[in-house]
Amino acid sequence: MYEPEEPESGRRAAHVVAWLNAREEVENALREPLGGLPSQQDETVSRMAGVLQATAQGLDPGAAALWAGVPERVLHGWLEKDSAFAAAVKSAGELAAAHGPHLHGRVTAAQLRVMLLALSRGGTWPAAARLAGISTHQYRKLWGASPAMVALVNAARSVRPRKSKHLAAPGRRRPWPASADSKGYRLVRRDAPRAPTDTTGAD
Repeated sequence: MYEPEEPESGRRAAHVVAWLNAREEVENALREPLGGLPSQQDETVSRMAGVLQATAQGLDPGAAALWAGVPERVLHGWLEKDSAFAAAVKSAGELAAAHGPHLHGRVTAAQLRVMLLALSRGGTWPAAARLAGISTHQYRKLWGASPAMVALVNAARSVRPRKSKHLAAPGRRRPWPASADSKGYRLVRRDAPRAPTDTTGAD
């Protein structure tokens, strides 16, 4: 039986969505020559770097957390407990504000990345767009004007959990799924406790 060939736009969109979701596979492959599991500190610094990258592109904390692959509550914990990281995030936000990647109401590639990640992990289109900072009007405009947008959205929906899988056009708003912030466990090598640092100085 003849089966029509998938359009090039569909294949490309599927490749992009697979790449967006392949972070841990790539990291595991890169660490394999180095002897296995990452240290807890290496893992944390890697995720913090992802937050900084997202923030520098104009994304808010919720979107940056998804970009970096950490629950938002973990990100807020880092900001509260690590003053160096909090200062770096503040500077990244100032960089974004100064250079304006999201000025003039344009949707950016960084926003689309977050939206596609959220969709591929079970989110509805209104919740995914809202997390990425994309308005309903902007989403519908892109959907209607760009076949590439439609292909990307459909590719993201095709890999999300089966219970919420459908390819319907944008519909009414539904709440963000309770499972959206849940993450699987990731194995790391526990760091040895650090010796306390004497900050009092000599008299």
